[in-house]
Amino acid sequence: MFERSKISKQTIAVRRGFTLIELLVVIAIIAILAAILFPVFSAAREKARQATCLSNLRNVALAQAQYAQDYDELLNRIRGRWVPQGVKWAFGAQDMLAPYIRNDAIWKCPSDFIPRDDCDDTYGFPISYSFTNFQSSWDDGPSGTATFGLHAYSTNTADWEARSKSLPEIEAPGDTIAIFELWTTASYSEGFAYWRWDVRNIADPRWPDAPNYFVFTWCSGKPNQAQMTIGAHSLQTNFTFVDGHAKAMPRRQTMPWPWDAASIQARAAAGQSNRNLLHWKVRGNYAPSYK
Repeated sequence: MFERSKISKQTIAVRRGFTLIELLVVIAIIAILAAILFPVFSAAREKARQATCLSNLRNVALAQAQYAQDYDELLNRIRGRWVPQGVKWAFGAQDMLAPYIRNDAIWKCPSDFIPRDDCDDTYGFPISYSFTNFQSSWDDGPSGTATFGLHAYSTNTADWEARSKSLPEIEAPGDTIAIFELWTTASYSEGFAYWRWDVRNIADPRWPDAPNYFVFTWCSGKPNQAQMTIGAHSLQTNFTFVDGHAKAMPRRQTMPWPWDAASIQARAAAGQSNRNLLHWKVRGNYAPSYK
């Protein structure tokens, strides 16, 4: 008998590379995914920075509450009378609240990108937060300036005794903003927590929100090199209120615009809201002086 021969067949694998078109398709898909995901990751990182910033503000608000308890319920000033303290040239809110704050790093919002400059080699630590300004003689802005905030600003013998508002004077502490984000070259510990004289700047739609900013001259030898903006996180600014709570909101929601006597009275006549979260004597829907 003859046995049928067994012939084994060996399969030879042929390895083929990607074609140029296939590579281009893969690259295009990766680019599309990156374009979709990178903004998501960036927004997530900014949200985390905003949360840290809000936590910092809560700590500053807590320090302010402790200060008020120790000083007959008066809020701290933005700046006190000048007292030479080595390299410091001002006595600011950060100095007044220092006994109640253990970590100076909380004064800096991690999203604050504005460079600081004291016009010399040092500036101390940056300050990202500011306090609403109060001056009784300019209160509601009859001369074009509104200082209806909470915190006094004094720099010379004429206003050494300028006082901030006291807690009993504030009729709606849960609706009255005390501290907000202001990022500027001029705000640092060797000076003071810089401020806005006209409180309306905080809500002014003509003012920039971060990351936009305007320039001004701070150091005489560096014209138009200083920067300032209202701190913002995707158009959400962090605020603290007199009762201690903190929240993020669009700054234009803090008060109706424009804020002048004619516009306020026109809104009141039309039954529209004049609710102003930046005004120390606001109660309910209208500022009492313009009911």
